[in-house]
Amino acid sequence: MRDTGLRAPRESIPTYGLYGETAATLPPDRLHCESIASRSRLHDWEIRPHRHEAFFQILYMRGGHGTLVLENERLPLRAPCVVTLPSLTVHGFTFSRDVRGVVITLFERHLDEMLSAPDLREVFSRPHRILLGAKSRTAAVLRGALETVSREYEGNLPWRLAAVRAGLELALVTVARAIGESAHPVSGASARKMQHLQRFRALVDRWYREHRSIEEYSRALGITSTQLNRVCREVLGKSALGVINGRLLREAERNLIYTTLDVKRIALALGFADAAYFSRFFAKHTGRSPSRFRQEAWRALGQENRPEASRSSSTADATERS
Repeated sequence: MRDTGLRAPRESIPTYGLYGETAATLPPDRLHCESIASRSRLHDWEIRPHRHEAFFQILYMRGGHGTLVLENERLPLRAPCVVTLPSLTVHGFTFSRDVRGVVITLFERHLDEMLSAPDLREVFSRPHRILLGAKSRTAAVLRGALETVSREYEGNLPWRLAAVRAGLELALVTVARAIGESAHPVSGASARKMQHLQRFRALVDRWYREHRSIEEYSRALGITSTQLNRVCREVLGKSALGVINGRLLREAERNLIYTTLDVKRIALALGFADAAYFSRFFAKHTGRSPSRFRQEAWRALGQENRPEASRSSSTADATERS
C-alpha cells in the first residue's frame, strides 16, 4: 500500500462532492449508491485523503481488505466491516483489488431528517470503523439491508425511494447498535472541532434566511466568534461568514435552476430586503447576474425553450435593472 500523505497540511486537503468530482451534486433522490470498486479502480485502488463539506457516507466492505486513513490515524480494514463518515472528516482509503462492497452518500441534513431520535443522530456525529465477525448476525443484517438499498437504487420499481429509505434506516440502526460493541471513533480536539462545525452548519441551515450575525451564531454554540472563525478557516478554508454566504448561494442557485420564481420573489424568500441587493450579492460571489446564471443553467439542461423560461428571465432582468 502506498503512502497516502497523512502529514499533508489541512489547507491542502481537497473538499469533494463525490471523490474526484469537485462540482458533484447528488441526484433528486438525495442519495448516491455505488460499489467500492467502481470508483476506487479509477484511482488505482487508492482514495487519497479528502473531506466532504455537506455529505455523510457509510461504507460497507464484504470482501477484500484495505486501510482507512482517518484524520491522523491509519487503521486496517478487513471484511466484513463498516465505516461511517460525517461531513468534514478527513479520510482516505487504499483497497485490495478484490474488494467488494458498497458506498452510500447522502446530504447530512437528510440524515438529520431520517434519524429523528437525538441519541441516534449523536452516534453518527463522529466517524467510526467497525470490524464485524464473518458470521455475525450484524454483518448478515447489514449486508441484506445495504443490498436492498443498492438494488432499489439501481431499479425503477414502484415506491423505489421508500424502499431505499427503509433499507438505509435499517442499516443505520444496525450500525448504531454495533458501534457500542466494536468501534473506532475519532476523539480529542479533532472531535470537538468537528462537532463545533457540524452544530454551526446545522444552525446555518436553520437560520441562513434570517441573516443573523456571527456573534449570534457563536453565542448559540457557546464559543467566541474568533474561535468559530478559526475553526471554519482551519477546516473549510473560509470564514464563518463565508459558510453562511455559501449556504445562501446554494439555495439561490437551486431556486434559479429548479423554479420559475422571479428574482424579486427569490430575494424575499432568502431574506434580502430587495431584489437589487440580492442581485449584487449573487453577482459578487458568482460573477454572473441571477438571470444570466438561470439562462446558462437552463441551456445546459436543455430547457431554454420552455415557455416559462423566457417569461421568468424577462421578469428577472427587469427586476435587476430597477
